[in-house]
Amino acid sequence: MGPNLVPYHGSYSILAYDYWSLPWMVRLAILEIAALTGLLLAGCAGGSFDRTGLSLPSADGVQTVSDAADAAGHRPSASDSAKAAIAVTDALGSFVRDISADQHGSIHGSRRMLSSIRHYTIERYGKRIVAGSALVMRSGSGSYCQSSAGYSVNGIPSLDATFGWESGAFDGGSKSAGPRGSAMWSANAQGAVILGTIGTLSIARSAAPATCPMTAPSFVLKGGSLENAFSLPTSMEFRHGQLVDLSVVNGRFASGAGLEVTTARQPFEIRGRISNGGMQLATFRTNAAGDGTLTVVSTGAQYVIADWIVIGT
Repeated sequence: MGPNLVPYHGSYSILAYDYWSLPWMVRLAILEIAALTGLLLAGCAGGSFDRTGLSLPSADGVQTVSDAADAAGHRPSASDSAKAAIAVTDALGSFVRDISADQHGSIHGSRRMLSSIRHYTIERYGKRIVAGSALVMRSGSGSYCQSSAGYSVNGIPSLDATFGWESGAFDGGSKSAGPRGSAMWSANAQGAVILGTIGTLSIARSAAPATCPMTAPSFVLKGGSLENAFSLPTSMEFRHGQLVDLSVVNGRFASGAGLEVTTARQPFEIRGRISNGGMQLATFRTNAAGDGTLTVVSTGAQYVIADWIVIGT
C-alpha cells in the first residue's frame, strides 16, 4: 500500500500505517518531498500565523476555551500552536541530548560504534522517556554518523498527544578537537517529529547494521503519524564535557516553522526562537543541561523542558 497523504497546516502528514511499511530509501525520499512541499506552500501563502486578537494566557487544562475563540477568528488553535512549538523543541532537543551523551562518553579509537535503547525517568518530574541511539565514528576522518529515535511515554495529557522523533546525522557530521579540552560537533540533523495519542508509540531496533553514511536508521518508531519533517544545521561546542555553545541557523520544518538558536554568555543560556510565516510562534530558554521553559507566544502558556525534551506544564 502506498503512502496516504493528508493536509496538515499547509504541508502533509504521512500516516504511519502505510509509511513505516516502505523501504528506508523510499521513506527518506518522501521526507524530502514533504519538507520541500511544505516549505513551498508556506512561502506561497506568505504565512498564516495571525497574532491579532490574542487568546488569554492559559494552562493546558483550559486551552479548549482558547481553542474555540481561535477557531472563530480563523487562527491556529492554542492547542495546535502548542503542538507545533513542542514538536520543534523536541526535534532539536533529542539530537542535542544524544550528542551530549556521546561527548560525555569520551569516545576514542579509529572507529567506534555505540548502540543502545534506554528507558529512563526524569527524577524531578517522574516523566519517562524511551530512546534509542547509534553513533558510528569513521576511521581517521573526524566524521561521524548518528541515528536516533524516541518518545515521551507520559506525553502531554491535556493535548492527548505523545511526541516522538526519528532523526540523525545520516550523511555524516564532523567532530574536531579544539584548545582547552574543547570539542566541536556539527551536522545537519534531519528527520521527522512523530505524533501519537498517549500510549500508542513504541520503539524498535532496525535489522540494518549501523554504517557511515547510514543507509537505514538504527531505530524506528511505530504507532504514530509522521507530522513534520525537518532539517536543522546544528553546531555544538563542549569544554571538558560541558556544553558551552549551541547554535542552529535557518532550521526548517515542512509545516513552515523555522528555528534559530543562539547562546548567551552571562548568564549562560540557550535561547531558541520558533517562527511560522515570519511571525514568532514560541521561544524557549534552557541551561547547559537542557532544563528550561518553552513559552507559546499567542497564549502565554508555558511548558517544562527537562533533559532537552518537553515533558509537561
